[in-house]
Amino acid sequence: MSDTFFNIFKTLFLSLMMLFCVTANTALLQAAADGMDSADVKTLLKTAYDHQQHGRYEESREVYDKATALLGKTSPPDAEQHLKLQRGLIELDRLTGKSRAALQRVEAAIKQAPERPLLHAIGAQLCYESGDYKQAHQYVSRALALDADQPLAHLIQAHLLTDAGKIDEANEGYRWFVRYYNRAQPEDAETLLLIGEGATQYARWNSVSQIFTFVINTVCPDVLKADPLAWQAAYLSGSILQEKYNRPQAADEFTAALKINPQAAEVYVALAYAFIEGHEFDEAGKMIERALEINPRLLDALLTRCDLELINGQVHQALKTAQSAAEINARSQLVLARLAACYLLLDGVPEREALAELFTVSDDAEPRADASRFTKLVTELLNHNPKPGYFLYELAQLMEMKRRFVFAEFAYLKTISLMPQLSGPKSSLGMLYMQMGKTDLALQTLDEAFKSDPYHVRVSNMRKVLGVLESYGAIVTDHFVIRYDSRADAILGQYMADYLEEIYPELVAQFGYEPPGKTQFEIYHDAKGLSAHQWFSARMIGLPWIQTIGASTGAVVALTSPTAMKEPFNWASVLKHELVHVFTLQQTKYKIPHWFTEALAVRSEGSARPQRFNQLLVKRVPQGEIYSLAELDGVFVRPKSSDNWNFAYCQSLLCADFMVEEFGADALKKLLTSYQNQRSTEAAIEECFQISLEEFETRYHAYLKKITASLKGYQTESTRSFSELKKAYEADKQNLNLAGEYAANLLQHRKKQEARELAQSVLSKDPAQPQAALTIARLELLSEDLPAALAIMQPALKAKTDDVEVLELAGKILLKQNQYPEALTIYEAAHKKYPSQTEWLQGLAIIYRQLKDEQKQKAALLKLVHLDPADVDSMLELMYLYQSEGDLKQTLHWGQAALQIDVLDPDTHECLAETALKLKQPELAIREFRVLLLLDAKNSQARYLLANTLFESGKKQAAETELDLLLKQNPEHAAGRKLKEKL
Repeated sequence: MSDTFFNIFKTLFLSLMMLFCVTANTALLQAAADGMDSADVKTLLKTAYDHQQHGRYEESREVYDKATALLGKTSPPDAEQHLKLQRGLIELDRLTGKSRAALQRVEAAIKQAPERPLLHAIGAQLCYESGDYKQAHQYVSRALALDADQPLAHLIQAHLLTDAGKIDEANEGYRWFVRYYNRAQPEDAETLLLIGEGATQYARWNSVSQIFTFVINTVCPDVLKADPLAWQAAYLSGSILQEKYNRPQAADEFTAALKINPQAAEVYVALAYAFIEGHEFDEAGKMIERALEINPRLLDALLTRCDLELINGQVHQALKTAQSAAEINARSQLVLARLAACYLLLDGVPEREALAELFTVSDDAEPRADASRFTKLVTELLNHNPKPGYFLYELAQLMEMKRRFVFAEFAYLKTISLMPQLSGPKSSLGMLYMQMGKTDLALQTLDEAFKSDPYHVRVSNMRKVLGVLESYGAIVTDHFVIRYDSRADAILGQYMADYLEEIYPELVAQFGYEPPGKTQFEIYHDAKGLSAHQWFSARMIGLPWIQTIGASTGAVVALTSPTAMKEPFNWASVLKHELVHVFTLQQTKYKIPHWFTEALAVRSEGSARPQRFNQLLVKRVPQGEIYSLAELDGVFVRPKSSDNWNFAYCQSLLCADFMVEEFGADALKKLLTSYQNQRSTEAAIEECFQISLEEFETRYHAYLKKITASLKGYQTESTRSFSELKKAYEADKQNLNLAGEYAANLLQHRKKQEARELAQSVLSKDPAQPQAALTIARLELLSEDLPAALAIMQPALKAKTDDVEVLELAGKILLKQNQYPEALTIYEAAHKKYPSQTEWLQGLAIIYRQLKDEQKQKAALLKLVHLDPADVDSMLELMYLYQSEGDLKQTLHWGQAALQIDVLDPDTHECLAETALKLKQPELAIREFRVLLLLDAKNSQARYLLANTLFESGKKQAAETELDLLLKQNPEHAAGRKLKEKL
């Protein structure tokens, strides 16, 4: 979900909260109610209902109490008003989580008026929601005996039939609502809402998409016409839209519901679900807590909290939440699914054969005494419900979320066999097959799902992805299938295939494991008006945006084509990173924590720690902002910012480095083996390193501090605001360093004159104060007076300042003035002080090139490409330097390295081809010449060299073909004509 959407929603939400806090209207209504002792009960009941629908629950209860007192004085008692009073109080109890009190009211009301079918239907609803299905059945029977067309009783009856596995009968129960609407044409809001709910369920089961449209566009608006306070109508339409991934319109409906009732707990749960879908997990948590404040026994809120805890890896806490939900309704398929997911994640997942046997047990089967918690739960469930489709569907989604793909596939397939009328499992199974790389099965399944539910956005997007994939070419190697846009990425695809096969044996040896079957890599390019990254994102999540450029499900790898990116990246590093995920995820059966698979993947790239990681270490570690291992997994899933995401990678990498340094070279392999044996992180740490997780983290955090202390010269943001800095300066104006810092901040805030005066004052007392000198230098540069800017910094430079900004600015000015010897002094000193920063090496490479010092130039470039594996310019520079020296092997090495960033550079291919000829590697030369000619078909010299190499390799027919092309382009090509004579 886009940041824009969430920002808009947050603004609306804050506005609604302000609206909720306004008490003026409430006070007026309450004052009116207080003066109603002599008014009629009807007015009181209306006032109470208004309060209730607006979420003013306490005020509503007070007015209902007044109505109760007044009704008690009425003789003879008004039965209709009494029923309305009881219904209002019962609903008020339901909305605030007082379900037991609500049921007691129902029972008392039935004793007074047993002939009222609505009271029996409400009793059925309350019993169903609390898991007392037997009592719910009895209430339904009584209600329908009194009124065969009682809508609420019909809805609960259909739900009960569903939970008993009587799916055909349940389907007829939901169909009743469609027929009843057509027959009776009801107009009251309550009945229309029930019709909307029942008809929607019928539409889901029978793929009648028109009903969804009808409910949203006709039924819900009619509800609001009949009762403008019926926020439930907006909630119903919003829920349907959310189900179809129409998030913006769903948000509008939920906002409309909250405008009427800012205390509608169900709406907050729906918003929490939307935030989870958009990976805004902190916001989701706030919505859940808000819902539970209003209704502590709201089942959906507890279930959503459980899901959020599972996402965060808090399985034990999720189990406690699921158990709390079971105390409210132990029969709910949705509750049982959460319990089952926790049991499986904590106790282990049975093999597929055992699962198949479990779900084919006979009626009234009893589990063995030593059976697992999961087996006992399923056996008991099947005794009540032989077709628990919703249980399996929810469980499959939860297990897929935790990357237990084999179980999820089994559960989806079982759901489809038990309840084929559900479209959701088909959609999810198709998406799962995409995750597993089974694209043929995915296409078939998603096509069926789309017929059932053509409004499902993710299904629609994934089918489009499959359409694009169908047009792609395929390169099949011993261990891989590479799918690529054959028009745009034919060259890239082949180089990727070769690279993957090259590194495959290395990873097999490293991990002691070999994935079964061929791993599929998919390279997405621009197509059909969408960018490559949009296609890649749709491939991974069915939606148009994902943060990264490459991703692995453990079974398939997808990435955005580097040839379609504005910013270059090292595609070889990305491929290796993602292939490591394939190894580690499959090897541990997806048990490996996210942080550890990322640690191994980043470490495998073999590059220096990225500059951004160092900057984050310097910024965060001194502040104690270090994630625990338990927190790291959650940060990968729900990063609040790109900095958080990058720091999670940084910490993971350094944790792996720490383990190797502290526990030996085999530490990582030991830990991986523990995860392969299905150990938890706590147990794995103790098993591998004989220390507790707490001690491990203490020593690891100390290691982070040691690494951070070694990093010098990185800029850190001041923790003081401008106003705080100003206050500190005014309190201590004699502190020249503080005054210099304040002058620099004045300039940043465009207060140029004040900045100049203060900086000059500081320099008059200390000409070497770096921040003051920097301030004046920057002011001089505004008028492009480079000599003046450099002159003002000379005292600081002579004092050998450590201020990185002064050194950087002075160095750049000297380079711009071509004063290379002077610049060399600054850049060499700065690089010695700050060896892990790239800017000094970049300057040194320029200076050494100008000074014709090729050996030092090479040394600087070699360090640069280690620090920045995407620095293609430095790689090309190395290639040409080695070529000029005649070092052919190094020329070849750096040319091939450059292709791993820019595979479409014809000059690189030409250099590689010529180098391969000199190294007597004709096959490589032929390949490079062919690629060069694909990029530059008019290169006559390259075509002649290709033809000549083919001829000398004994490939005379291929040589003749190339010569014919050459002579057609250039009939007077002398060497070509001479070679032609030899054929």
